[in-house]
Parts: sequence; structure tokens; C-alpha cells
Amino acid sequence: MIPTDVERRARWVLDSIGATDVGFGDDIPYDAAAWARADRGERPGGDDLADAFFQLARLEERTGGRDEHGRFRATSSSLDPLDPPLERLRERLGARPPRVDGAGFAVALTLDVDSVRRWTRIGVRGAAARLKNEALAGRGRAAAREASGLALAPIHRVRGTDPNWRFDKIVANANRRGARGSTFFVLGGHRDPHDGAAPETYARLRPRLVETLRSVGAEVGLHGSYTAADDAAALLDERRVLAAAGAEPTGQRFHYLRVDPNRNLAAVASAGFGYDTSLGFPDAIGFRAGIARPFRPWDGDHDRPLDLVEVPLAVMDVTLAERRYLGLTPRAAWPRLAALLDWAAANAAAFAILWHPDRFDPPTSGGWDRLFYRVIEAVRERGGVCTSANELAALVN
Repeated sequence: MIPTDVERRARWVLDSIGATDVGFGDDIPYDAAAWARADRGERPGGDDLADAFFQLARLEERTGGRDEHGRFRATSSSLDPLDPPLERLRERLGARPPRVDGAGFAVALTLDVDSVRRWTRIGVRGAAARLKNEALAGRGRAAAREASGLALAPIHRVRGTDPNWRFDKIVANANRRGARGSTFFVLGGHRDPHDGAAPETYARLRPRLVETLRSVGAEVGLHGSYTAADDAAALLDERRVLAAAGAEPTGQRFHYLRVDPNRNLAAVASAGFGYDTSLGFPDAIGFRAGIARPFRPWDGDHDRPLDLVEVPLAVMDVTLAERRYLGLTPRAAWPRLAALLDWAAANAAAFAILWHPDRFDPPTSGGWDRLFYRVIEAVRERGGVCTSANELAALVN
């Protein structure tokens, strides 16, 4: 006799990978010892379905170590992010996942708007400090980019432009390469220094930002602020702020990817969002929950799936570029992205990628803008489609 709670957990896993017709206890045997280990928070081992529950429910994150921002890193995980176990199980069971209009696979183009203006007074001082640090460290190319940006700052001031305000151009360039949608996550509040150095400027320009994004057909979601990850009331308030600015956000992503699937995703659902797309590793490419498609996260407190869709985040520009993570150049990053897209095409995957709009100013981008557009072209060449996060979330009934 299979316990009711185990039956419910197994059914959730099978439904998440599209194996809706597979019977637990019939097509897949029940291993009581493996499920007992999972219940104790131990990796089951030896039983693919129990192990899939362990990974998808993120049980290892209940006790795993976290970094200074409260994030669970790939270095603390038992899984290989680029070999997601639920996709191996799906393939073994012959399950056919839903697709976006028949495309071979799908990638949500998402961008986090952390800053709307680069050349504020604080921004100029920051660029000057970075220029000095890069020069002292002997990093000539990085120093040259900072110098180029500072040299152009007076021209932007005279013209009334700013290198960070390129939202319409980003969408237009993506659409020209075959993308049919994109999602920009906009901050609804600044409650901590991590949220940015010019909160008044951001608040003043937020309505114009939302209007600009909506005018070019982009989806606008909420970028939950740094401390909103720990404050459900703040998250709800920020959703209201964004709505007052003219947006109708159905999805959100936590700033700094400060998501804890065992702690704060229930608050996202309670705030009225239909989906979240924060679940990715800050320090690695791949799939943090061992699945490469949208799913409903597990609510451990109530032992059932949440009324929320999680769109997995597979790669972020910061992860690739920053020295504290992978520290790659765009040229070195491309083979890794190409391999990810090859795998995605072979496995009918559906996931999000994340870039930041301040990496799209050609004189200072260092090639990261070109890499973003190269990904879009590569998705199309492999039979996939680039779209919004909301469209991927809609794959889950």
C-alpha cells in the first residue's frame, strides 16, 4: 500500500515532466526505503522517482549552506546543473512535454532593469573608481571601456540621452533576429543599498520606463527588491507600485536571485503572481531544480504544489562575466551557451536566460550585447523560439 502523501508527491513529479499517463506503483515501482530517505531530507539514491522528488522539491536546500546574500549555490548542490535528472527520467519514460507553437524548444528572453540611468553623479563617481581599479590591476581592456564611457558622458548629457536607456532598441534588435517576445523585470522599490544608488531617479522614471516597454510590446514583470525576498508585505507593496506606474505584472524575479524555494515562493503566490523566474544558480549555468521546463514548485508546509509556475533560469550574464563567478569573456562564454542550446534542442527544453540592459551600450559592453543577439539567432537556427517568460509559464496548466 502506497501512503497517500507519497502518492501525491510522486504524481506531482510525473505530471511536472509530462508523464501524466504513467502509473506509480504499476509502471514505476514503489521503493518505500527510498521515499523514507527523501522524507528525512536525505538524497534517496537508487530510485529515480524519489530522487527526482528530492531535487524538484529542493529538499537539499533546507539545510544547505548559503552565501552572503542568502543564496544556494551550485557548489553546494548534489546535482549536475547541466545534466538535469528529471529530464533523464522524462526521456526514459517517453513523456512528451508541451511546446510553444510546435517549436523544438523555447527560451524566454528576460532582462532585469537594475538601473535606468548610468550618468547620475553617483554613476560618474563609480565609473571613475572602476577605471582607477582596472588600471591599477593592469586590466587594460576593461579600463579602456570605462574611459570610453566617461569620455562620452558629456555628450549624453548635452543630448539628453543615457547609455542605460536602450530598452526600445534592445527589443527592436531582438525582434529583427526572430524573437517574438521578451520580459523586463522592473524594480518596484529601493529598500536596501543593493537595490541601486539612485532610487529617486528610478522612481521618477519608472512610469516612463513602463510606458516605453509596453509601447514596444515587451512584457513588464516585477523585480522584487533585495529585502522583499524576506518581506511578503514589501513584495505586495512593490507589485502595487508597479501597477500604479501602468504595468500589470503577472510574474516576478527576486533581485540578486534571492529565492529560497522552501521559504519565499509561497509569498510570491500569495501576492497574486502567476509565475516566478528566480530559480537559477548565481555561480553556474544550468538547472537548479534538475528540470529544464516550467513547473509548479512544491509547498513543503502544506505538502502540495503551489499555485504558481516556476520558469527555470538557466544562465545569467553576470554569472558568465563577473570574476567572482565564471569570469569569462563573451568569446569564451559562447561555446558553453552553444552547448546548452544544442542540449535544449535535443530535449525540447523551455527555460529563461537573463541579461541586464546596462550591457547593451556598444562602446562599453565589451561584446556582451552581441552575445545576447547571437543566442537569439542560434535558438532560431536550432529550431527553437525566443519569447516572453509569461508565454513559457502558460505551458503549465
